[in-house]
Amino acid sequence: MGDFSKFKPICVELLKTPSLEKLVKLKLLIIETENESIKQLQEYILFPLFIIISNEEFRNEKTLCAACNCVQEVCRNSTLKVYKIFSDFLLQFLLVVHSVNPTENLGKILQSEEVKLVSIESLLALLRSASSEVILELLSETSRLQLGHLVFTLLKVAANEEMKELRVSALDTLMELSCIPTTDLGSSLAGFFPGICTHMLKTINGSIKQSHFLTKRAVEVFSSWIRIILNNSRFQNAGKSDTEWLQRTRTNLHLVFEKMMKNSDMHWKVKLGITSLVAEVLEDCSVTLEPSLPLLIKKLVQFTADECLEVQEEAKKRITILSHSQTNFNSAVRQNLYDIVTCLPRIVTQGITHDQLVVLQELQGHLTLLGPRLEQSLIFSGLRQRLFKGLLISATLEPTKVTESDEPFSFQYLRENRVVSLFAACCFTIGRHGNLSDTSDYLLDVVRQKDSFDKESVYVMNLVLKGANVDPPVFTTVIKEYSTCLTHLSAGSKTDIIVGHLMLLVIGELAVRMGNDFSPLLITALKPVLEKAGNPEFCEAGIRSLQRMAKALQLSTVSQLLEENADYYAPQLSYQLQNIVRYPRAIDLLRALLMLSDIRMDYWLERMVQHALKGLDKNHSLRALPYVQVFELYSKAALKAKPAGPACAKPLSKGEAVSVEEVAQRIAEYKANIKLTETCFETENEVDAEEAEEIREFEVEQLKEEVISPPPQVNIVADILDRCTKILPQCIEEQLYAALMKTICLSVEVLSSHEDVFLPKVHKLWEPLKNQLLGTSHLKQKQALEVFLSLVRCCPDFIRHRAVREVIPKLVAFLQNQANASRGRSSRAHIASQAYKLQKLALSAMATVVEFLDPPVLEVVGIIQAISLYLSNKQVSELQNLAKENLIAIAKYHSGSVWLTLHSMIARRTFTRPGFPPIEVGTTDENSEFKSNAEELTKQLYPLIWS
Repeated sequence: MGDFSKFKPICVELLKTPSLEKLVKLKLLIIETENESIKQLQEYILFPLFIIISNEEFRNEKTLCAACNCVQEVCRNSTLKVYKIFSDFLLQFLLVVHSVNPTENLGKILQSEEVKLVSIESLLALLRSASSEVILELLSETSRLQLGHLVFTLLKVAANEEMKELRVSALDTLMELSCIPTTDLGSSLAGFFPGICTHMLKTINGSIKQSHFLTKRAVEVFSSWIRIILNNSRFQNAGKSDTEWLQRTRTNLHLVFEKMMKNSDMHWKVKLGITSLVAEVLEDCSVTLEPSLPLLIKKLVQFTADECLEVQEEAKKRITILSHSQTNFNSAVRQNLYDIVTCLPRIVTQGITHDQLVVLQELQGHLTLLGPRLEQSLIFSGLRQRLFKGLLISATLEPTKVTESDEPFSFQYLRENRVVSLFAACCFTIGRHGNLSDTSDYLLDVVRQKDSFDKESVYVMNLVLKGANVDPPVFTTVIKEYSTCLTHLSAGSKTDIIVGHLMLLVIGELAVRMGNDFSPLLITALKPVLEKAGNPEFCEAGIRSLQRMAKALQLSTVSQLLEENADYYAPQLSYQLQNIVRYPRAIDLLRALLMLSDIRMDYWLERMVQHALKGLDKNHSLRALPYVQVFELYSKAALKAKPAGPACAKPLSKGEAVSVEEVAQRIAEYKANIKLTETCFETENEVDAEEAEEIREFEVEQLKEEVISPPPQVNIVADILDRCTKILPQCIEEQLYAALMKTICLSVEVLSSHEDVFLPKVHKLWEPLKNQLLGTSHLKQKQALEVFLSLVRCCPDFIRHRAVREVIPKLVAFLQNQANASRGRSSRAHIASQAYKLQKLALSAMATVVEFLDPPVLEVVGIIQAISLYLSNKQVSELQNLAKENLIAIAKYHSGSVWLTLHSMIARRTFTRPGFPPIEVGTTDENSEFKSNAEELTKQLYPLIWS
């Protein structure tokens, strides 16, 4: 009773003379009073407030707002259990919000947004404080008009008012109404759903100036109402009327969804709301809204490629959750997937990066959404074939146009790294969720049929297998199939080169993933992979594959792998080497063994060489290439185990640095030799017959020791060089010519330690080599020049006279002519030409020629003048750098000639030194194209003179 005595005076006064001050006092009193007392006095307190709110004579806007605040406080602290009180207040608040005067004799309309706001907040408080009995009464058929009045008044405010807080409050009230915990809520609200859709669409697609918070809240409310009214559970046992209503409603709702999703001006927070709406509708209304599922799923997937990172992450998160749910939306996803893979080739081949990203992101999203159920969708006729056909066309590969690229292929349509990564992600998803056996069978069939997309099939297979879990039977099938295909690939076909690289990559990757389970497959895979590792076109990919195979078997090196598993290839290799013309690929296998293992193959190689020499002697112009390749391999093996022997003596170069101790030692040896000679002359006549005989015997023994026959390998290499020298003048085929030159180069390196064998062979080789060097084919000239440089390093004294007379003038003339041809040309076509490559090699070789051959001064001056032509700033920068490097190297031996040439190119200047007449040097041309490089070199080589 104590609390009643506190409220009685203020309530009585409010009934007599309502005022703002008294309402404020009542509000404070309500706040200070305990909840239990408010519950007991609820009707007593609300009665004067209802009188004030409902009676226009007693109120103004401020009084009405204060009365509404008091009602809100009462609702917060108590529960409304009497429907009559709830209904009366609800009606009065709705009339205020609806701007209609309840009295008939007054035409005044309340326009204040503050009054409407506080009224809607009071409605929200009423709903929150209403008991379950009151709510059930509100949702009953007898209160349907009042419920409809409430819903449409709130919808009208949310759609049409301008005040943000007012519209948000109306949406909050609608959300509260949709959250009522009762099973009949959907049935009660279903009749209002068309109006709800209309007003919500108007709110969501409002002006661009509209607050994004308001739009997002409208999306959340709309989502809640859809899931309540169109929940799957409501229509499990629906009658005919309900079914007809559902058909009409979801048709109209689909149009609403279409208009919502077409809005291109969404804020990123609104997109987050749309993402939640789509995910929640897919979860709760997958059956009732089946016609709209493709549209909703497509929008959700599109958000995974949104420019906003938060939207992307949320969309991907929702898709991942849905992929593991029990909701059945496979049909909708399959429908979208069919449309996507149908347009995928067209969009990708157009080459527009943005469109490629969009369509691949949609594909990835739909594949992820299906998740473990992907294979169920791919079973349907045509979808699997259409999907993989689109992927193969998108992954179209072409031979790379950039020679410096690590890979021999590039994508024809997928140019951006982002697009390639997204394409790979799609393939990973197929491997992760699809039936790996069916997928691999389809892609292997493309290779078996020699389809135009065989290389793309292998590329897609690699990505699919990367995404899949380890499946030994499938991996085994792929490895066996690709190992068989490798043996039929040709190094002369660009397509086969790409396919081979990809197959070797797949075999290596699968070997690592299989681990020790790969061991039984070595008998199938090792020999084909090893053959490709020995072929220059497949070498890098083959070596990488062998390294992965060694890693899979927990072996430290490829050499160990080959040594421990030699039984898998050795018997067949021995037979093939005896019939090398019939089995030319045995050369590749042997080349790989020489390159990658430490196995001694002297026996194999010697038998091969003897057979090859005999075959070449019979008819060296027919099928000569396999024999020459045998010679090349043997020369490489001999060079790896080069026997020790006296090297060809190289005289001390002019610029060679010699220590003081070494000079003193040479002088002492020279004096000792002179003294020994004089002593021999003085005592020659005194030596008796016995001593003379002993001396002769000693000299004979020394001669025998000196004339020791060379090792067998050297004799074989000498025979090889002799045969190659005979073939060289008649060689026309480029591949044979290249093999000959490599073999000759290797033979020269091996024989250089044995003068007696080496120099006669060089004499025979000189004339054919000179003819090739002075020919017209730049490619052949370049390869011949490499052999010539090898001779220059190995036997400079032996070839000095003929090289200075016959070769050097031609090289100098070539450099002079090419200097004019390359001046001002820096195009890719020119740099890729054989003439430019020969020019670059000849220019870089000049310092080596001067150092080893020590030509006469006049020849050196000609060389320096030819090199100086490349100091022009109009030459290719690479040639300028080579010219500077060569002049610096030549200056060590012919400093004066280099000084004179450089000072003829710098800006004119006068040198004065005490006791000497002044000297004028340089050019008067201030714009000389040689000046900058010449001055740079002069400062570097002659800093004292320059200063």
